[in-house]
Amino acid sequence: MLRNRFFYGWVIVVAGHLLIMLDGMVLYSFGIFLPYLNEAFGLSSTVGSSFFSLRCVCMAFSFVFAGRLIDTHDARYLTFFGGLMGALGFLLSAYAETTWELYLTYSVMVGIGDGFLYILPVTVISRWFVKKRALAIGIATAGVPVSGLVVNPLTTWLIESFGYERALVYISVIFTAMLCSALLVKNRPEEMGLKAYGENSEDAAKDTGASDWSAKEAFSHSSFWLMYVAFFLGFNTFLIIIVHLFNFSVEAGLSPLVAAGAPAFIGVGSIFGRIFFSGVMTNYLSNVRILFICYFFQAASIILILSVVNVWSLYLFGFLFGLFYSGWVPMFPTILGRFYGLTSLGSIFGIFGTGFSLAAISGPLISGLLLDMTQSYQDALIVATAASFLTAFITLLIKKPTKKKSEAST
Repeated sequence: MLRNRFFYGWVIVVAGHLLIMLDGMVLYSFGIFLPYLNEAFGLSSTVGSSFFSLRCVCMAFSFVFAGRLIDTHDARYLTFFGGLMGALGFLLSAYAETTWELYLTYSVMVGIGDGFLYILPVTVISRWFVKKRALAIGIATAGVPVSGLVVNPLTTWLIESFGYERALVYISVIFTAMLCSALLVKNRPEEMGLKAYGENSEDAAKDTGASDWSAKEAFSHSSFWLMYVAFFLGFNTFLIIIVHLFNFSVEAGLSPLVAAGAPAFIGVGSIFGRIFFSGVMTNYLSNVRILFICYFFQAASIILILSVVNVWSLYLFGFLFGLFYSGWVPMFPTILGRFYGLTSLGSIFGIFGTGFSLAAISGPLISGLLLDMTQSYQDALIVATAASFLTAFITLLIKKPTKKKSEAST
């Protein structure tokens, strides 16, 4: 009776939310640690940003590896033991004395661990939900903005109170404790004698015929690569903002604790955006049209801080940017599942997720280089705005692919 009243898939969603919060912890804390690491190790903005870029290169390999494993192995242990490497990386970073040691711990180890914390929950949730899949993924991926809401002020307070080394130790402890939520994850509803939520609904009918797509077949169609480019460019914009917004706010005259509120408001806006776009707008608009709206207005929000810079404009920008950024993120795994089915979704999303890692190389490095050359954030913000506007119009080209007869027979 209890099973009939409560669907265990929602436990998977909550566990996924906590795990993706750890991914957000890695993402958001970097912008806070960056100026302190630059000062401690005597680094330029470009070199300092390269820690983040190398982390994301390692995460790209981890994405592909984890994506292939999730199709055939237990997600609980993959996530838990993969994430432990990230926790250990934070811990050892506190004791790094040279730049190469910091590259090894803060970039390589944390990067490999981080790759297991996003793709595995999203893939598993896609298997547990047919109806309300976008909402379930939206709730889980809201872990990133919720993490930003908490991690930015928390990390700032820890560093100001205890120093950045001790702060890294505390982050490692928190990381390990939250990682235990991975043990609640089940690969598929069939393991518990259940069916996916809404398996016989209209949403299931829309997915009919998509389940037999292999990863190779998905990669052979232009729709996959159009989405990949949109994902890549979208995260270029996002990462330029996340990596530099704290420093930008401090240089605008805000104290560190007040400046931490600007990226934290991205988290606030993202919470509302996940609910509004994934839970409401998907009832009225296609996922692809939601992509266009979110990218277009994400770009428009950046114009606000190109025009006016004060505490209110920064906080308002953070809210609006987070609102629209959070709308497009959960749409991609939802669209991939609908276009190509769930059989090889881990492998497909593993390759797709490398778009984030490539963006993490290009976005922070290009913006850091522009900052070193011009001593101003304006050019980097213009690049971020242009990338987001371009992405909005790329999404208009995305169409649901149709299998060729030869592929279907194969």
